[in-house]
Amino acid sequence: MSAVNDHVIGISSVHLKEIGKLLDADALVIFSPIVSGLDTQVKQNIESLDSKRSNRLVVVLDTYGGVIEVVERIVNTIRKHYNEMDVIIPDHAMSAGTIFALSADNIYMNYFSYLGPIDPQVVQVDGRLSPALGYLEQFNRLSEESKNRELTQPEAILLEKLDLADLYRYDQAREHSVELIEDWLSKYKFKSWTKTETKGSVVTGRKKKSRAKAIAKQLNNTKRWHAHGRGINMFVMREELKLKIEDFDENDKLSSQIRSLYDLVTDYMGKTGLHMHIDIQGLKNE
Repeated sequence: MSAVNDHVIGISSVHLKEIGKLLDADALVIFSPIVSGLDTQVKQNIESLDSKRSNRLVVVLDTYGGVIEVVERIVNTIRKHYNEMDVIIPDHAMSAGTIFALSADNIYMNYFSYLGPIDPQVVQVDGRLSPALGYLEQFNRLSEESKNRELTQPEAILLEKLDLADLYRYDQAREHSVELIEDWLSKYKFKSWTKTETKGSVVTGRKKKSRAKAIAKQLNNTKRWHAHGRGINMFVMREELKLKIEDFDENDKLSSQIRSLYDLVTDYMGKTGLHMHIDIQGLKNE
């Protein structure tokens, strides 16, 4: 079985390296929940290239989300070692994964890929990850309704169970996610945005920050997206959020390598029961 695993990993590394060559970058694949320990794995993989690192990294990302603080550590680690970072979404990058994607200089998707609302997830006492905004929305809804009518017994019990300290933590997580997107979008994704498309006006740093914050607020709007797990495709990102998204299907060779890598790794993880796959291939390594 070990020989088979080694063979599969070897083939996936070949696809990953080809993706890096096509984009003239080192290539890192992360198929994993974004939880504590992933940041260390990413750091170790990047540092393993040592002096053979290039100036650019492309991250092939597949995740249902996780903890914002872990995303922050990963992005800070990548930016410490690379001048430029692109993110490819073969299938999905939800919640904290969306925040990760929005830290990139360029985002690659296709018609099937999707991002998600940036509903931050928090670690509960039992280790489970729970979407923070759901608790805040419930608390706000019940608090408002209690002003106009008597709550039912189940509603009153639910309201009583919502811990104010936890609610404060959830609110801080929401604000933190907005701040990160505001900072990263304005600094990286918008770095080449110098003039508006319609009037040709100069785009100031304040304008970039304002636009980035508006996008973060849109992605944070539970009334717009309704569900934590709702997917937001490339076309909505372009048309509604006005974000430039590269379509990797426009490059046949790149699309083929991305699809092959995704299919191979997800099949391998499904058969072995693994929940995390990380690998890096340096452009300068032969």
